[in-house]
Amino acid sequence: MSTNSRRLATRCAHGDASRCDPGGANEPFQRPIAQSTIFDLGTSADAEAIFSGTRKGYAYSRFGNPSVDGLAEMIADLEGGAEALVTSSGNAAVLCAVTAGLEGRDGPLITHHDVYGGSFELLGILSSIHRVPVEIVDSTNTEAWLEAMSRAGAVLLETPSNPLMRLINIEGTVARAHACGARVIVDNTVATPFNQRPFDFGADWIVHSTSKYLNGHSDMIGGCLVHKEKLSAMHRTIHKNLGGTVNALDAWLVLRGLRTFALRMEAHNRNGQAVAEWLLRRPEVARVYYPGLATYPQAELFRRQMKHGGALLSFELAGGEEAACRFLDRVGLILHAVSLGGMESLVTRPAMSSHRGMTSEARRRAGVPDSLIRLSVGVEALEDLFADLEQALSGVRTPGPEVDNLGKKAHDPSL
Repeated sequence: MSTNSRRLATRCAHGDASRCDPGGANEPFQRPIAQSTIFDLGTSADAEAIFSGTRKGYAYSRFGNPSVDGLAEMIADLEGGAEALVTSSGNAAVLCAVTAGLEGRDGPLITHHDVYGGSFELLGILSSIHRVPVEIVDSTNTEAWLEAMSRAGAVLLETPSNPLMRLINIEGTVARAHACGARVIVDNTVATPFNQRPFDFGADWIVHSTSKYLNGHSDMIGGCLVHKEKLSAMHRTIHKNLGGTVNALDAWLVLRGLRTFALRMEAHNRNGQAVAEWLLRRPEVARVYYPGLATYPQAELFRRQMKHGGALLSFELAGGEEAACRFLDRVGLILHAVSLGGMESLVTRPAMSSHRGMTSEARRRAGVPDSLIRLSVGVEALEDLFADLEQALSGVRTPGPEVDNLGKKAHDPSL
C-alpha cells in the first residue's frame, strides 16, 4: 500500500518515521533529533551546491534542519498541501503567510473583526508601523464580505473563529478573491485537518499554531504555514528572515504529538459535542457558541464545510461578567489557563486574556463581550468534566429566564 493511499489515522500513527529514507537494517524507527546549529559543509563544491540550492543540504538551522523539515513534510501531507514551512509560533506563521500572500499585490489585506486576538494585534502592528494596508470587514454581512474581495490584495480568515466559533464560507470567499487575483489564507488551528480541509475549497495557504491540537501536549510553542503549490524561492526567503524558525527539539515534540493526533481528535470531538449539548440544557447558561449544535444558525454551512464541531466552544452565563468571574474562580478539574488543544480542559475569559490587546470598541465590533467564557474541552472522562462544570455553575445561578441569542432555547430555571 502506498503512503498516499493510507488513511489519516494510519499516517499519524506511523508519523514521520514512515517518510524517513531507509538506512538499512537496525536503523531507528523515529527520526533522530538534529539538535545542531551548524552542519559540515564538506568541500567547496559541496558548499556551493548547498547554498545555491542545486542539491539538498544544510548549513545553519535557521535556514533548514532535518528534524524541522520532517515536521514540515508531515503537516503538508496531513493538510493535503504541496509543501510547508515551520515557524516558532502561530503568529510567526501568520506573518509569513500574510507577507507571502501580499507579494506582488497592491490591495489591502482583508480580514474580519473576530479574527484571533493575536492575529488582530499583529495586523495592527503591520498597519501602524509598517504601513501595510489592512481592512477589517464584518464577515457576518455576507454581501459586504464578498464585495471586499474585489479590492483585496490578500485575504486572512479564521473559520471557525476563536472564540465566537463563527464560520466563513471558504469556497465562496476563494471564488471571489481568485477572480481578482487575491490569495486566501485560512487559519485552520481550531478546526484542524481532521475536521476541515481548506485546500478542498480552493484556499492558497493554511496556517496553524502547532502549539495547539497538532502538538496536543501543551509543552511547546510553534506554528506552520502550508502552501497548496510548491514553495517559491521568495517564500523560503520570507520564512528564513521573518519566520522565527523553530528549533529541532520543538519540531520533534510536534512530530511526537502527531502520532496520536487522530486518536486525540476523536476524543476531543466526542467530548466537545457532549459538553456543548450539556451546557445548552443548563439554566445558568444564556448562550452557547458551537457549530456542531443542530440548531446553530450556520448549520448548513457547517455540514458542507466541516466534518465535526471540534472541541472549542464559548458560552455566556445569565449573570454576565460577574458570574463569569465567579465561574472561573470555582473550576477545579478544568484549568483556568490560556491556549487550547491540549489533553486537559482549559477555560478562560477572552476579554481578559487572548483578546486583551484589542480595545473595548474593537471587541464590541467583533462581538466578544466581557462576559464570554471560552472552553477548550480536553480528553478527560465526561463524567468528571460534567461534575466540575456542575459544581462551578452551582455558585453562579441567577433566577429568571434568559433567551439565547442564537434562538436555540429559552432558559427556564425549572429545567
